[in-house]
Parts: sequence; C-alpha cells; structure tokens
Amino acid sequence: MRYLQQILGFIVLIVMALTTKAQNTSPVIHTEKITIARDSFGVPHIFAPTDPEVAYGLAWAHAEDDFTTIQTLMLTGKGKLSTYLGKKGAPVDYVVGLLNTKATVNAQISSLDPKFIQLVRGYLLGLEAYAKAHPDQVLNKYVFPITIEEYLSATVFSVAVFCGVDKALPKILNGTIPALPGFTGEGSNSFAIHSSKSASGENMLVINAHQPIEGATAFYEAQLQSEEGWNILGGLFPGAPLIFHGVTPHLAWAHTVNLQDKIDVYQLETDKQHPDQYKVDGEWLPLEVRKIKLSIKGIPIPIYKTAYTSIFGPTAKTPSGQYFSMRLPSLMDAGALQQWYAMNRSNNFSEFKAALTQNHLAMFNIVYADQKDTIFYISNGKMPYRNSNPAYHWNSTVPGNTRATLWTTFKPLSALPQYTNPKSGYLYNTNHSPFLATSENENLSPQLFDAYDGYELTHNNRSRRAKDMIDALDKISYEDLKRIKFDRQLPATILFPYGYQADSLFLVDENKYPTLAPLMISLKKWDHRAVAESNGALIYNLAYYHIPKIMAAKKNNSDRKYDLLTIQDAVATYQYIYDFLIKNYQRLNVTLGEVQRLVRGDENWPQGGMPDVLAAVQSEPFGTGQRKMNSGDAYIALVRFPKNGELPLIETVNTFGASSVKGNKHFADQRPLYQAQQLKKMTLDKTIVLKNAESIYHPQ
Repeated sequence: MRYLQQILGFIVLIVMALTTKAQNTSPVIHTEKITIARDSFGVPHIFAPTDPEVAYGLAWAHAEDDFTTIQTLMLTGKGKLSTYLGKKGAPVDYVVGLLNTKATVNAQISSLDPKFIQLVRGYLLGLEAYAKAHPDQVLNKYVFPITIEEYLSATVFSVAVFCGVDKALPKILNGTIPALPGFTGEGSNSFAIHSSKSASGENMLVINAHQPIEGATAFYEAQLQSEEGWNILGGLFPGAPLIFHGVTPHLAWAHTVNLQDKIDVYQLETDKQHPDQYKVDGEWLPLEVRKIKLSIKGIPIPIYKTAYTSIFGPTAKTPSGQYFSMRLPSLMDAGALQQWYAMNRSNNFSEFKAALTQNHLAMFNIVYADQKDTIFYISNGKMPYRNSNPAYHWNSTVPGNTRATLWTTFKPLSALPQYTNPKSGYLYNTNHSPFLATSENENLSPQLFDAYDGYELTHNNRSRRAKDMIDALDKISYEDLKRIKFDRQLPATILFPYGYQADSLFLVDENKYPTLAPLMISLKKWDHRAVAESNGALIYNLAYYHIPKIMAAKKNNSDRKYDLLTIQDAVATYQYIYDFLIKNYQRLNVTLGEVQRLVRGDENWPQGGMPDVLAAVQSEPFGTGQRKMNSGDAYIALVRFPKNGELPLIETVNTFGASSVKGNKHFADQRPLYQAQQLKKMTLDKTIVLKNAESIYHPQ
C-alpha cells in the first residue's frame, strides 16, 4: 500500500510539473502561417493553425486599429494608468490596488486550463511584437513587457467594474452609503426566435449590445478561425483574446447586462481605542493595511494611498471615519475569460451548457440560439448563498460585525432562472426581469428563486414595447425581427426609468402657462417616436436628463416628495427647456437631431434615438447647446440558421468602423449604414472571405 501511495504521489508530481511547464512556456508562433484578411469594411478575419496563433494575429490586427486603448487596459492591470493619464488615472490605479486583483490571479492561475493560458500568452506575444515593430506608438515605458498575471488582473478588475464597484466605491469614499438601487435605461437587447415561431422555419438571434461607442468597452468586430476547430465571428472589447458574444458555424449567443445583486457592502464595527481593527463576533481583528504607490505623470515623486482589507473584502474609509468593506464574487474568480473561451469553442448546446457550468462568469444574461432548433436564456451570475435572516438587508448595507453575513459558497447553474425552448417560440431580454422572458403562461415565478439574489421584477420601456410587437405577430419573419430591433418608439405608457413617475409632464394645463404652452402642447401631441426630426422627442429627451437633477435637489433638501415629480417640478422642467432652447437656438421648434449628434473625429451628424427605446441612445453635453451620443445601440448582429445545415446567415453593423485611427478609410465607413439602420453581410466561410478580401497579410 505504501509503495502504491508513492507511485500515485510520483504521478501527481509529474502531472503538476507538466501543467506548470505548459503554463510557463510560451506557445510556438509561426507568423508566416497567420493570415489577417481585411474585408471591404476593414473587419479582420484571422486564420492560423493554432488558437494561440489566432490570438497573436488578433492582437496584431486590433493593435493596428486601436493600440492606444489596448495599452490603457494593460496599464490598468499594472496599476500604472496614471503614468499615462496623470491625475485622471490615479483613482483607477488606487481602486486596482484596493481590489488587489493580482492576489486573486496569483492564487488561481495554476488551476486555470493550460490551453487557455497558452491562448493568452499567444495574445500577449502578438501585442509585444506589434509594440517592438512600432515603438513610436508605445505610450510609455511602463506598458511592456506584460506578464500574464498583470493581464489577468486587468480582466478581473474589468469584470468587477461591470459588477458594481464603480458605483459602490464612490459612495463609500464620499460618505453617501447606503443608496437606493435604480436603473438608468442603459443596457442591451437580445431576441431568440425558435424555428416554430419563425416565418422561414429558421432559428434566429439578435445580438445587440448597448455599450459606449468609443473607448475601453466599445465593441470591436473580428472573425477568429484556427485549424483546431475554433471559428467564430462577433464582438470583443479592446485587449480581449477572444469573442465575448457572437456566432459560430453551429450556435450563437448574446449578452445583456443583468442587475442581480452582485456586490455586498458591509459596515465594520470600529472605535478609536482600537485603531486599524474591527470587531467581529466580539473579537477584535486586525485590518490588513497596505500602501498603494501611485506614480502620477507630471508629479516627480510617488504618492502613497492607504488601502485596507477585512475578512469581508476590500475596505475603504469614509470621510467621517467609518469603514465599509465590499464583497464581490467577481473578485474571487480569475476564470471569466477561460469560460468565454470554452463558450467560443462549443459546437452544440450540451458543450455550451458545460462551459456555463464552470461558473466563472459573474454577470450577464445569455440569450442563445443554434442550428439544432434550440433557443435558451439564462440570467447568469455567480450568486452566493446569503444568510436568509430578514434582519440583513442585502440590497443595502449589511453588518460587518458578524460572520453570519460572511458568505463563502455559490449556487450551481441549475439554481439560476433559465428557459429552454418555450412553447411560445421566443425568448428575449432588454435588461428587464428574467421572469418576463417569454409568454405570460410560461414565465418563471420569482417565488421559485432566492429573493436575496436581487433579480429584476418588472418591465422597462424596451421590454414592454418589444413584447407588444412580438405578441402582435403569429410568425416572425427576418424583416419583422429587424423592424423590432431598430424600433425607436416608447410604449403607450412610458415607464420613466429613475424609479419615479413623470406623468406630470403630460398633465400640466398649458392654458396656465402661455409662454411654455408650445412645449407642453408639442409633448402631448408627440407620438413617442425618438426620430431625429421630432420636436416632441427633443422635449422629452431634455426632460429625461434634467429631471434627475430636480429630484436629487429635492432629496438633498430632505423633501418627502423627492420620489414624486409634482406639477411644479414639471413646470420647472419646461422652464428649463424653454430657457435652453431660446438661449441656444432662439426658437422652440428645434428637433432632436439638431441637438443630439453622432460625433466622430471632426464631423458630426443628426442622431435619432434616446434612452430606453430599442434603438437606444445615451448622450452627454457637447459643444454649445448640443449633446453627443456616448453609448447605446452599438454592435448589432442578426443571425439565421438555415434548415439545410449550411453556415449561418449573418448581418452586422458597428457604430463607426473597424479602425479608431483618424484618417483611416475605415474610421467611420459603417456610420452611414448605422444611421440608416442597415446591415452588412458577413460570413464564417474562409474561402469567401479570402476571395473578397480587401487586403491579406501576415503579422511580424
């Protein structure tokens, strides 16, 4: 028996040694075998023998198109963003240090799939090769070389931001914790249509991310194909070695943002007699205290900031001296990209579900369709088992003086809300409730799920409008699906997306306010369509962005009616719009497109859409008296799976173009299609891609 144990131990050591060698050895890259084929819109299609070589080619192609943004991600992972952005980057470096994502990576990297590690290494080799060939484009000396630990740290940080750190931490630091939850109208759309509901008998899927249209989370389109069986086209963020959502020869999926409770905030029990300590279950425990070094461009000496950690997680101190800890499943898992890789490589629904059971991805709804007549939707997340004691308010702040609130285990995939092939023939999500995903008689009951998970329970404007359009159709054609996706109309009853009603805007008696009457009458006559030519749409859009300021002022003044838009508030809103238009346009009959613009480089164009319509547009102040689109309807892909088993039919469009380099021919060449709500044809067929390619070349 002892001899057998020794043999088994020896085998384990060999396996561990081989795994370590695989993870620490860079893949062999033959650049002459990597083909980058740019189509007529400049979208890169990467072909290579191995997956790491494809990742190398993707890194090279994407660097050609947006090297600056990719480098900012790498600096983020190093905690060195302020060496490039100066003071603007310092808060990000502090948060990276506070969250200590590198500790998570260091603890878990040896357990990650060696094939995934090789993929990432291939990607990093491609970035470093591009930097070596183009030294004039390197931002500073801190970017390269990039270790795999630094890279994965950046991805853990990015997922944590998606899970709410960017909202919770500022409230801690400025002393406004706790805060009531709400939603802003941002998000994404996806629709899966089963062949039984499809007019053509084809499964269909809409992939439609509502993301920033430029910058670190703007989608980039690419096709990735290796001789090892990887073939996918879709969208990814700068710095990613794979596709986040897209289509393979056999299946497709889309992500939409979901709003379950992905972050818990704990208030620690502290006092002045026990500095740098906190009390848990009657015992004083030491806070882990670290100094974060900030090297800020323009400041000759480093600045050090203090970061704390408790047993609950990263901890920050409020201006009044209280300590709050944040606990996020996303900060405990370095494997999100590995799960996406498995999803990329899936060939059927069983393999796709197996990828999801890894449970590394802490957020995002997933809406799925494939060539084998399966549609599927899951409100995905890495959900902890929380204490069900009603004394703990998980959607606000929970006590950090007891281990009773310290969760450590997570629910399996089977415990999450999900649907497969409903009889209705459709599944959809527009960031609304997972319990309103299909026909009323097939929707899941929220009572079957843990209320502490914080699932959404209601419709938003997009979901209500989409449901009305879908239910009006016995069968849905591809043209119907396009019409639904590109719709710009709010429903008959508008759900104002800040948690309070805005009905008062439509109830003011214009006869009492003759100066403001033209605005009031125009809004009442408005057909709820967010088209660029509409005056009513502009009035509503300006009100949408101004009303939260009125409500915030009421809340700060302890007004008991801060969640109610009164008639007086509505009149004040009209007065603001009147003053704005007279000051900037000297007239009231201004259209939405005159104010709201799509801006790229030195050019700008009228832009329709608004928050929480299906073709959504978020905007921010721009120039004098205008607003520019900064996020909303971004990467769009529509997919059909032919019944004859041929490759899927794909049409896509991105907001601007494949390149972020000003002056490049593909800097904004998709813009006319995007604004006309039209799509371009794409394919996974390598032969067709190479035949029609605008350029074909190899990276160095």
